Amino acid sequence: MTKSYRLILVLTATAILSGLLLSFLNIHTLPLIEAYQKQVLNDALSGVLPGSVKIEEKIFDNQQLYFGYNQKQQLQGIAFLAEGNGFQSKLRILVGMDPGLSTITKIKILEQKETPGLGTKIESDPSSKTDVEWFPNQFDKLNAGKSLSYVKNQKPDKSAGEIMAITGATISSKAVIDIINAALQNTRKILSNHTDLSIAECTDDAVFNEEGFDPQLLPRGAEMIKTDNKIFLLNKDRQGAVSDVSFIASGEGFQSTLKIVVCMNSDFTRIKSLEILEQDETPGWGTRVISDTTRTDEQWFLKQFQNLNVATGTIRVGATANRQDGIVQTISGATISSEAIINILNVAIKEYRAAYLNRKVN
Repeated sequence: MTKSYRLILVLTATAILSGLLLSFLNIHTLPLIEAYQKQVLNDALSGVLPGSVKIEEKIFDNQQLYFGYNQKQQLQGIAFLAEGNGFQSKLRILVGMDPGLSTITKIKILEQKETPGLGTKIESDPSSKTDVEWFPNQFDKLNAGKSLSYVKNQKPDKSAGEIMAITGATISSKAVIDIINAALQNTRKILSNHTDLSIAECTDDAVFNEEGFDPQLLPRGAEMIKTDNKIFLLNKDRQGAVSDVSFIASGEGFQSTLKIVVCMNSDFTRIKSLEILEQDETPGWGTRVISDTTRTDEQWFLKQFQNLNVATGTIRVGATANRQDGIVQTISGATISSEAIINILNVAIKEYRAAYLNRKVN
């Protein structure tokens, strides 16, 4: 055996043994790594979905979404992962939002390897004497009705979706904004295409009757108020803050009076759920606003209104439903009944919003 041949054998054996050793280590450490990553994600979810006692993971169009529910099984918020390239590394961000995807509750940077001392400030800024996490904390309760943007050397306007960029790390700051905007747009598209999402009602149906609210059946922590001759049912969270507001809207349908229980978020920018309390429309036609037996999902019409954005003040009709843009479809063969509900809601939301937001409680 020549010297060169022995060298080849030694190198080959070393390569094989090294490969086997690496495979062995990978097999045995991978579960530990995955368990750690799962724990980090769970901890982050609790942070970006505050007030949620249960978080469910659901997959739509190969996209993971996380739904947070409170003790009453009401949808508290939605979280999603936003991923993309930063200045010199991959960024992985967990974004928590309100159920209507109009306000960011909080974000958490899960992964980044940006320039030390500059780009790394998107996660933590040790040089800050007041708040080392000042950059991600800017996203707390940030208006996301329009695309997020950043400003430099001036105070950002949170109501306009603005945050302050990091001095010396503008590219990393912009990357965070762009990544979140892209992921948010995709998430809105996914939810708009899935009207079969199961979203908890604000209040148990037993609380309502044809005359209004039954004070004897109000859930714990709920409050009934009256202002400008309008009655509101307020649900509150554990901190005593109003989580949603319900009221009864009424008007004329095709051939009957329609009474609708409307549940909205506390600033009246989003419908959380609808319930038809009273109707006597044409059987098999107008009654499809409640149950459309011609469709696989018989309640598809009412489900369009779940988490519907009404910040503009008007629900619109379109060929395709879009929750974020406040667009719903009417029922073919029951257009008048469908449009009657939309018109009733548009009038009622305007009136009840003004009364509630400018209220002097009686």
